Amino acid sequence: MKIHRVTILFLFLLLSGCSVEVKKEFYPEGKVKAEMRYRKGRLDGISKGFYASGKLKIKAYFKDGQLATATCYDESENIIPCPKMKEGSIEEQ
Repeated sequence: MKIHRVTILFLFLLLSGCSVEVKKEFYPEGKVKAEMRYRKGRLDGISKGFYASGKLKIKAYFKDGQLATATCYDESENIIPCPKMKEGSIEEQ
């Protein structure tokens, strides 16, 4: 009986952790422009934005819809200052 309870608890935790939705935006050519993670309809976790070349443009961490940290890159993959971003987005203003 104890194993049965542990199994149910494990399944509950597994399913509750699966509430993360990943949304992707694409350039017209088909390459990924942005990959954003949402939990309960709000940005949460690591989101990434990419140049049309496919290189990383921005890596941002959101917590409950609020930007916590962000690192921006130029096309040569050097770290650069991040521009001001739209609220709840990894897009520039």
